[in-house]
Amino acid sequence: MKRPSPASVLFVAATLLASSSCRRDAPKPPPPPPPAVIVDEVTQRDVDMYVENVARTEADATVDITARVKGFLTKAPFKEGSLVKKGELLFEIDPQPFAAAEKQAEATLAKAQATRDRKVADVARLEPLARDKAVSQQNLDDAVANARVAEADLLAAQAALDLAKLDLGYTEMRAPFDGMIGGREIDVGNYVGSTSNDTLLATISTVDPMRVVFHVAEANYLRFQKRFMGDREAADRHGEEMEFELILSDKTTYEHKGKLAFADRALDAKAGTIKIVVSFPNPGQLLRPGQFGRVRLTPETKKDAILVPQKAVVNFQSAQAVMVVGPDNKTELRPIETDGNFEDRFIATKGLKKGERVIIEGLQKARPGMMVSPVPKPATEIAPAAR
Repeated sequence: MKRPSPASVLFVAATLLASSSCRRDAPKPPPPPPPAVIVDEVTQRDVDMYVENVARTEADATVDITARVKGFLTKAPFKEGSLVKKGELLFEIDPQPFAAAEKQAEATLAKAQATRDRKVADVARLEPLARDKAVSQQNLDDAVANARVAEADLLAAQAALDLAKLDLGYTEMRAPFDGMIGGREIDVGNYVGSTSNDTLLATISTVDPMRVVFHVAEANYLRFQKRFMGDREAADRHGEEMEFELILSDKTTYEHKGKLAFADRALDAKAGTIKIVVSFPNPGQLLRPGQFGRVRLTPETKKDAILVPQKAVVNFQSAQAVMVVGPDNKTELRPIETDGNFEDRFIATKGLKKGERVIIEGLQKARPGMMVSPVPKPATEIAPAAR
């Protein structure tokens, strides 16, 4: 086998050395720049703590107008869906049979009165005769008994007349208060009062003020009550001073403020809530029973609250944390605690202080302890709480 010449060996060795030298002298690629993230500052200010709850309107008073006597409906002079005044005639049932019954009862009463007077006179006539033994005691006793029966008949006749007058009065159904009446359930000409299904004629309800009903969670109820433990007068005074706002279904705020009417006596055991009723002025009749909206209350003001953007908060099961960017642009995953929210920010009670920067966009690019390139949140997007 032919051995390679020394010259060829040297050439190969020189080539390898040159290649190795070239690889050692090649420059290393530069490290990637820190990832860009958008940050926002933690702010501090006094905030009004708003509590909002889904609410429903209902009338302060609602009455079903029903037929209490039987007869043909002859009048319904009101305009459906209109405002009516207290005492205004709403329906009339044919009064003629009841007027006749009243006259008959008056006649029966007059007859009973005459009979009673005659029986009393008989007793007065027989008493001296019985003393003089001119008539028997039995005759006097019978006369006294007849007088008592006549007195009872008179009372029955008077009661029958009162009942006839009531029935005649029931033929007219008038508005029990100022309010708004709905549509007629029975048209004029129908016979009413014969069954339970056709006695309802219409429904009337008050319109001013209007009640707004909502339910508060037990935790919020307890928080409020504990502030006034042992001081009932302070709690009542605070309740009178509270003002409620009503957010309508079209997102507008009702122009009038509401006042607390009452809180229910007990909590709903199934839902864990308590019913709250607020009274709102309704002079323009904008509110009607059955509307939905949201009730807003400012129960307290938190002084120097620490506000962190909600977008910066990451939830880990029952824990919360934010990615803080330090002065050296190094990140730190920091656990925090919050209690409520204000606009688009959480109220932090632990873990943050004013002026610290937190990542609100680009969290997926950041890891604890790494360097980042923070970009301030654009001024046009600054939340109202930070302005």
